[in-house]
Amino acid sequence: MRKALDMNERGRKAAVLARFFRQQPDRIAALWRRMRLAAHEADGSTASLGQLDGLVEPFIREVGRTLEGEETSPWSRTRAVLRLSPERGARALYEEFAALRRCLVDAAEVLGGGDWERERINRAVDEAVDSAVALLQRLKDPRADGPRVAFGGLVVEYFERPSRVKRTTPDAKDGRPAMH
Repeated sequence: MRKALDMNERGRKAAVLARFFRQQPDRIAALWRRMRLAAHEADGSTASLGQLDGLVEPFIREVGRTLEGEETSPWSRTRAVLRLSPERGARALYEEFAALRRCLVDAAEVLGGGDWERERINRAVDEAVDSAVALLQRLKDPRADGPRVAFGGLVVEYFERPSRVKRTTPDAKDGRPAMH
């Protein structure tokens, strides 16, 4: 009898976790964005638009569907825009996905998810990372192998160029600030 209760309790917790991922992906995405911002502040760089920024919420929602029993890849079902930056390279993708994985796994633990849920989350993120890196490699070399798991959204190359606009204060003359 106790084992039946344990299985029933696990099923209830899994359903709560899946529903949270599906219905409130913005809460996990906000945590992911705060983690990225904190990492940029710690290394002294400025936070810029992340390569995953436009797809975090749809991907989390699809992970929720996987936790409900959907068999196909959440990465293949994600309908969003993936920005790939050859300038940032694969390392930046790995860092963004690592932060996302941490947020997803932490949320699963807080909401009572077990090994089965963690395994599904890790598999989904692994497929996404492998696919995104393969797509990035293909941008650099069209002969490179494509991803094992196709991305369901749109992939764009993200160009980052410094602004050419020189900003000066309204009171500046000859490039020197005015003294009052």
